[in-house]
Amino acid sequence: MNRLFFAAIILMAASLSGPSFAADLPAHMPAKAPYSAPPLNWSGFYIGLNAGGAWSRADLGTSTIFDPANDAGYFGDAASTNLFNSVGNQRAKASGFIGGAQAGFNWQVDNFVAGLETDFQSFHQSGSSTVTAISPTGGAAGVPFTISQSFSTDWLWTLRPRLGFAANSWLIYATGGLAVTKLKGNSLFVDGFADTEAASMSGTKTGWTVGGGVEYALLNGWSLKAEYLHLDFGTEEITTHNLLDSGTSPVPGQPFTHGVKLTSDIARIGLNYNFGTPGTVRH
Repeated sequence: MNRLFFAAIILMAASLSGPSFAADLPAHMPAKAPYSAPPLNWSGFYIGLNAGGAWSRADLGTSTIFDPANDAGYFGDAASTNLFNSVGNQRAKASGFIGGAQAGFNWQVDNFVAGLETDFQSFHQSGSSTVTAISPTGGAAGVPFTISQSFSTDWLWTLRPRLGFAANSWLIYATGGLAVTKLKGNSLFVDGFADTEAASMSGTKTGWTVGGGVEYALLNGWSLKAEYLHLDFGTEEITTHNLLDSGTSPVPGQPFTHGVKLTSDIARIGLNYNFGTPGTVRH
């Protein structure tokens, strides 16, 4: 009987002390929090390569003025002059592969990323247009004439600030700034009387660009990006007095204005390597 009594006392004491004993466990055996990797930081200097496509449009213009003092066949009356200027208003298109390299630097504060990027591209774009018409009036009435024009570029350089929003491995950004290319233009006028006029221009042309892109961080500082840029180089013009009557005698004082207005669109992908900065995290 006594043994049963003492056993009951022991069981009762254990049941009463159980909750307090369990409550004391966390104080002596803290549980570990699950591991969480620190967020990616896009700060640092980077370099990379890119490739893609370009689509260009060139508004080509050849025009003259009506000058009664210089009867050059087509330009001795307003109707012929207006037709000539209308035929000289042409457009040429071009498309092709582009590729090059880029380099830049990013600064990240919280989720916002600001940066500066420059790139140099192989940018071979060329196009041409030819239109033939019949002079309506004057001494050249019924005689055909042809205006042929072309443009070309070789390379492209841009310098652009970037501003974006980072969500760990993703960076979405807008960009815009300076665009520079080597622009060439050629024009040729010929007619059934062997009258000719030719001109060419070539020079470094400065314009602007705007666009945006998205970049995704891979491992060990590498990232992939997709980017779109629109470029506008404005109009390059030249005025000459090169008309040759029947191919031999110059027509004095007869001005010709030639112009090329170039715009382009670029879509490309790129691979970057970010060297990072001390204390930043790279995936």
